[in-house]
Amino acid sequence: MSGIRIVTAGAALMALAAGPAAGQSINRGVDASAMGEVVISVSVGNLTVRGWEQTRVEVAGELGAGMPEFELTRNGEQVIVRVITASESVEQRDRGRTDIYVSVPSDSRLVVTTSSADLLVAGVHGTQSLRSVSGDIETEAWSALVEAESVGGDIGISGREGPANAMLSTVNGEIEVRGPFERLVASTVSGDIELDILDATSMQLNTTNGEIDLRATLRDQATIDAETINGDVELEIGDDGNLHLDLGTFSGRIENCFGYEVTRSPGASGRELRNVGDADAPRIRVRTLNGDIEVCSS
Repeated sequence: MSGIRIVTAGAALMALAAGPAAGQSINRGVDASAMGEVVISVSVGNLTVRGWEQTRVEVAGELGAGMPEFELTRNGEQVIVRVITASESVEQRDRGRTDIYVSVPSDSRLVVTTSSADLLVAGVHGTQSLRSVSGDIETEAWSALVEAESVGGDIGISGREGPANAMLSTVNGEIEVRGPFERLVASTVSGDIELDILDATSMQLNTTNGEIDLRATLRDQATIDAETINGDVELEIGDDGNLHLDLGTFSGRIENCFGYEVTRSPGASGRELRNVGDADAPRIRVRTLNGDIEVCSS
């Protein structure tokens, strides 16, 4: 069993009296910079991070069995929170659930790494870098960049003020995005991408085995680039068909509600639709190998 360590700027590392044993509650805190960096690492369980107005990082919750190491340290502008198990066997994880709640200054820069812990972030206005191996990620985006990546989990993000910017990637999971986003990059290998976006300027969307479902309002000269191998693409954009369209599918159909002509690809069995809008019209490019494409007004 490890103690809890706190480092303050200019002070030596201090060990507090006996830290919590596995299965016990924790409630510790340390003063922090209003716009500093908070680095959090949790291996299993549930992790919730919330932004608040205090210049302090507080950690509370319950340590499950197999979680002997808890560390809270500060070094200058950086605060580190670590809840790491010595053994991640299924047997030990089943003995008790780890639920960790971390409160951070709302303008903090947030860096989170988890193994199989599910992550929920709310009210953090600074940049976010979120990584998970097999857990789900759910967060809010304000005006700063959010980067979220998971191997085997879903990613959900809601835009608040902004519009925000986000880069999202998962291998075996779904991606869901809602709210005002200026720039968005979303990619998944085996999973759907579902988007309901306001005030978009640029979107790059890619999935290998999944569908792309996009509803969006677009700024002048906005760009959308969407690709899928095995999946349909459905777009609800604009309101009058004033769009630059470059749509193509190898073995699917193309449908639109604007009355634009769909033609066969030259020398191939595929279908394509091309349309030229005015100078400020959004530019939409969609490619799919085995899937249908549908474009209509929002």
